[in-house]
Amino acid sequence: MGGDWYDALLVPDGACAAVIGDVVGHDLQAAAAMAQTRSMLRALLYDRRTSPSAVLAHLDRTLQAITDSPVTTACLARIELAPSAGWTLRWSTAGRPPPLVISPDRRASHLLADPDPSLGVDSTARRHNHAHPLPADATVVFFTDGLVEHRHHSLEAGLQRLAAVHVDLPVADLVRVLIEEHPSDGHDDMAVLALRAPQVRSSRPDK
Repeated sequence: MGGDWYDALLVPDGACAAVIGDVVGHDLQAAAAMAQTRSMLRALLYDRRTSPSAVLAHLDRTLQAITDSPVTTACLARIELAPSAGWTLRWSTAGRPPPLVISPDRRASHLLADPDPSLGVDSTARRHNHAHPLPADATVVFFTDGLVEHRHHSLEAGLQRLAAVHVDLPVADLVRVLIEEHPSDGHDDMAVLALRAPQVRSSRPDK
């Protein structure tokens, strides 16, 4: 029992929202705080049609104002239609490892960006958005640090090893392989969420 969680849902403007997070702790309190945070975030995603950074900032202020939840890390992303072709991945991080993108030709790379503070640390801190083009059939992998942390290796080494563990498989099988071959020492909880960008329909609404 712990505080790791993931979620994915379609929001009112048609984008796919995805989140992965980790509430500090490995007990009933962490699990309860996780459930509360997940529910609040779902409500905000439907009510606040804004950027990932704005949603995380509002979530941070809300958690600190009305809960006693412990520190929480999270990565919130949107996958939305690009103006010309394909998709755009927009994301904001709160102390989380970077997402992993696997291209259609199965090259893997982490979307490195300086993470903003974890939730529950400083609700006045500025949060940033990042964007990356996402072609059809590309896969985005979100994960908690339990998948890559090892007491005898650096985080960078764990991220590099994770990027090397990818194969041409359906998404569900890919997640299973990532968990089975994870580069961590297994001392922490882990959660993995993978999304594959679909083919874009040829007909787009007229502007």
